Amino acid sequence: MATPIRAHVIVGGFPPGTHGGHDMDYARLQILQALQADPRVNATVSSDFTDCHKWIADCQLLMTYVAGPYADDHETGVIRDWLADGGRWLALHGSSGGKAVRLKGSADAAPDVPTPGLGYRRLVKTSYHEALGGMFTSHPPVQEFQVDVTDSSHVLTHDLPSSFRITDEPYMVQVLHPETKVLLSTIDIAPPPPEVQTRYGGDLSLLPDGQSRALGFVREIGKGEVTYIAPGHCNPPAPGQNERFQGPWKTPAFERLLENAVSWGTGVEG
Repeated sequence: MATPIRAHVIVGGFPPGTHGGHDMDYARLQILQALQADPRVNATVSSDFTDCHKWIADCQLLMTYVAGPYADDHETGVIRDWLADGGRWLALHGSSGGKAVRLKGSADAAPDVPTPGLGYRRLVKTSYHEALGGMFTSHPPVQEFQVDVTDSSHVLTHDLPSSFRITDEPYMVQVLHPETKVLLSTIDIAPPPPEVQTRYGGDLSLLPDGQSRALGFVREIGKGEVTYIAPGHCNPPAPGQNERFQGPWKTPAFERLLENAVSWGTGVEG
């Protein structure tokens, strides 16, 4: 009998019970179906990081797809210890977000979306981002762009083409640790507007080569690893409409990337 593999999945928006601008039901379903492809996997699900310590203690894999929720200092410490003992954390898309604070004179708005006449919010770097290894700063509107595979030897990029195109929200994410191995990148996204760069003190998502931006990376923490994959936007139908946006999820290369990510997380190499 095959040894069971425990996985815990966190999918949710903020405030609790809302979708946070993403189709959480669709993303949750796709993640669970990807896990179900391995009959050894037994998954549990929650909508945020509350009591995360109860769920990951016996887990091999933590998968997150969130828009707003993030681990507080205590739960982040639990995750870091779990990683150091050999756990693997696969963080998708909005998992690089977190707490946003209003700038002086601003109203409640998404971090990269202005409220007319009232301004913006800015994300606050926390211990959660330090553990993840990256922090979201902004994104332009949904668009088609090229993704370049910068390391084809890793299990996460197994059987991916050297480059592929997707239609997605191109997340701009600051890579926080120099030892991080960038697996996916792009030079196909325009720099953030000046007001965003002013807010964060520069174009923080630009990699040392001065041209590319990370779209996927992996880093070691003790015996474990954390992987972040920026693509993966999906949103529910707008009011009065029936059409959902599922752009990258319908792309063969992204489907393969998700399969590879589950193989990486469950220890099945290649």
